[in-house]
Amino acid sequence: MKSLAGCLLGLAVLVMSCTSPITVDSDAGQMTLDERPDRIVSLSATHTEILFAIAADHLVVATDLTSNFPTAAEATPKVDAFNFNVEEIAAVEPDLVITAFNFLGEVSALQAVGIPVLLLAPASNMEDAYHQIEILGEVTGRSDEAANLVSSMRTRVEALINTASGDSLTVFHEVENTLFSANSSTFLGDIYRRLGLSNIADAVPDDFGSGYVQLSEEYVISQDPDLIFLGDADFGESIESIGARPGWDTLTAVRRGAVFELDGDIAGRWGPRTVDLVEDIVTAINSVS
Repeated sequence: MKSLAGCLLGLAVLVMSCTSPITVDSDAGQMTLDERPDRIVSLSATHTEILFAIAADHLVVATDLTSNFPTAAEATPKVDAFNFNVEEIAAVEPDLVITAFNFLGEVSALQAVGIPVLLLAPASNMEDAYHQIEILGEVTGRSDEAANLVSSMRTRVEALINTASGDSLTVFHEVENTLFSANSSTFLGDIYRRLGLSNIADAVPDDFGSGYVQLSEEYVISQDPDLIFLGDADFGESIESIGARPGWDTLTAVRRGAVFELDGDIAGRWGPRTVDLVEDIVTAINSVS
């Protein structure tokens, strides 16, 4: 029979293992938590989706105004990430804030009042997205769920890529009607590249290295893309509005009906529903190939 001292020692080891510090990489450097969080504020719709997908939603006490999926995320208390206010977030008493941006010095402002921040900037490719899912799994104690999600996404995306017939086709992705487009260094551009498409935005100088470049109407017309994807369909753009632009009715994509509207929320995020985005793009490609 174990001695009382031995039992107490075993209990102490168990307690220590449950509260061991957690260290993960973030885009603001390594972040260490003394223990797993149980009050998370998500300032990123993408990361909200991931938290729900890996069954860590019970830890979420507030989300940003754009966190609208799944339906349960809409019912969470809301904070305004675009008009950042430290007091508003601190009032929710989080022990971790997850954000995708640091435009207004959010990280240092929250750290200054003792709130840990995990900065996970927008993914530039699928591997980045998978890694972020794994990080959130580690932080929340849902590593198995995260691994399963990543495995499922990998399998489904690779299967879709294998069915795509986009080789030799050119593509224009419209972010907004001022003709900003995503080149191949972006998450969206990486998807198009993986599907064998040639992105007309790649030849335009990216002066700021953001991956998003502004094209001219003359350039788009001169490139005559085979496929046009509208990331701004939620703002009223459609094959009809594209075709009504001066000279655009001559474009191959417009004449062949190869202009496709994308769900702006899904196209603008790098979470679990990326598989749905890839499926929509592959369906579009195969419909005109």
